[in-house]
Amino acid sequence: MQNNLRSVFFLLLIAVISYFAVKPIFTSGFFPMHDDTQPSRVFEMAQALRFGQFPVRLVDDLGYGFGYPLFNFYAPLPYYIGGIFNLAGFDAIISTKYMFLIGIFLAGISMFFLAKEIAGDIAGLTAAILYMYAPYHAVNIYVRGAVGEYYAYGFLPLLMLGIYQLIKDKNKKKGIILGSTGFVGIILSHNILGMLSGYFLAMGIFIYLVYLLIRRQKLFTIYYLLFTIFLGIGLSSFFIIPAIAEKNYTKVDQLTKGGSDFRSHFVYADQLWNSPWGYGGSAPGMEDGMSFKIGKIHLLLGLLGATIAFYLYKTKRINNYQLSIINYQLLIFIISVFLMLESSRFIWEAVPGFSFIQYPWRFLNFTILSLSLLASGIFLILSKTKQTILAIVVIGLTLWLNAKYFVPREILPFKEKDYISRENLRWKISNISYEYMPKEFILPSSLQEVTWQGISEGHGVIIKGKSEQPTVKEYQLEVKNPTNILTNIAFFPGWEAKLDDKKLDIYDTNGRIEVSLPAGYHKLEFIFSNTPVRYLANTVSLFSLFLLIYITFFWERSSYGKKI
Repeated sequence: MQNNLRSVFFLLLIAVISYFAVKPIFTSGFFPMHDDTQPSRVFEMAQALRFGQFPVRLVDDLGYGFGYPLFNFYAPLPYYIGGIFNLAGFDAIISTKYMFLIGIFLAGISMFFLAKEIAGDIAGLTAAILYMYAPYHAVNIYVRGAVGEYYAYGFLPLLMLGIYQLIKDKNKKKGIILGSTGFVGIILSHNILGMLSGYFLAMGIFIYLVYLLIRRQKLFTIYYLLFTIFLGIGLSSFFIIPAIAEKNYTKVDQLTKGGSDFRSHFVYADQLWNSPWGYGGSAPGMEDGMSFKIGKIHLLLGLLGATIAFYLYKTKRINNYQLSIINYQLLIFIISVFLMLESSRFIWEAVPGFSFIQYPWRFLNFTILSLSLLASGIFLILSKTKQTILAIVVIGLTLWLNAKYFVPREILPFKEKDYISRENLRWKISNISYEYMPKEFILPSSLQEVTWQGISEGHGVIIKGKSEQPTVKEYQLEVKNPTNILTNIAFFPGWEAKLDDKKLDIYDTNGRIEVSLPAGYHKLEFIFSNTPVRYLANTVSLFSLFLLIYITFFWERSSYGKKI
């Protein structure tokens, strides 16, 4: 009970110290960012949920009004959170701000529990503040608006904590729950960081397997690690399986071309030490408009902490479990820094999926994770009194050096209508993100070319009545002569058509649905439903969820035959 109260105290302290990181969010209005679509996506998520779509895949207004399978491909977790606030009655901007706040706090809370497990609660507090106030965290929040990325950043320590618990304890239950929850949180927050986390996990498990074989130890822990990873993948299957299986229907290949080609975005080593702060974008060479600095205090404390941890191990003052997590984080630091540099280009061109990362500097998420945790190694050598003094000094320095980055370029008097009016949604916001439109779809070149309804009158077709929702569209039509109509609905797997309650063939014409109609009065319906791939993916996720619930509440014995 006392330990729980102590943890609550430190969590409240983290919330108080986070004031400078979140202060701009409480200001009225909203701030511009690179991905200036956040309130619009929150609104569209809420609209889809309001009409009963779950899991949400298709949104109605984006994609120039032709329909856009945004959440079939774009990690949806943060927007579910924002959408729930919107459904509860908060406007789109306020809901987005709550979504931002939860993601920011998540980073500090999860790092606290991870570092606390390694070196105690004072070290946990310090690591949490280092993690929250890293310069790149500010870039993601106030420069890029990369909500999914900093949500995944918040789940990374939870995944590491689960792994540590699995390696450390014979009681594996806690490790499975934390590890699988952390992994699914990463995947559902940011596809790319989910993929990269998978690569790092595979590397870590391989190294640990070799270690166990050399030491001739039992492989039970490897089985639990693999089970945890596959449980996380299973929980996220409703999203990742369709995202992979159906991406070829879209323009997603554009994400690896032109200005998004990774070859143009490697970082120079001195930029990691210090680079000018700015609100521009990433550019070839050193002409970047944004900063890639790791943070001097993070680098110095992280490397010092690793050095002290190795010294303590040599003097038998820390155990193998603590050293294993330190070693793993040090390896992550080295690899993540190397993969940001031009010298790693041969790896980028050889490893499957790396081209979709787009920006090598995304590895800063892992660099900061490792350094913030490595810094906790310093506390292993200190008494409680000295730990407290060091924590005060480090937290004070961190705020002094880095709090100034947690501000937007400007705050403008935006209103909800600026993000959710039909005109802005179907033109301005749709123009920002259209990579998941059908491959052959011809993009509108002006507001006049966007669509406002699923079918247009003309060629002897008269609309007598209509009802349009994101996934169900119904029309009462008078058709003068047999004709083909090209609808204003983007063609995507899952769409079905019915004419007078009988299935009607649909055709893909330049990325839009086309149907043939006989003369007469008809009821025409378009229904967006699950494909076999999505049914399979949803089933795997549902089974995995039941399995996680069973482990959490009903699993009574470990494979060692002992109560847990």
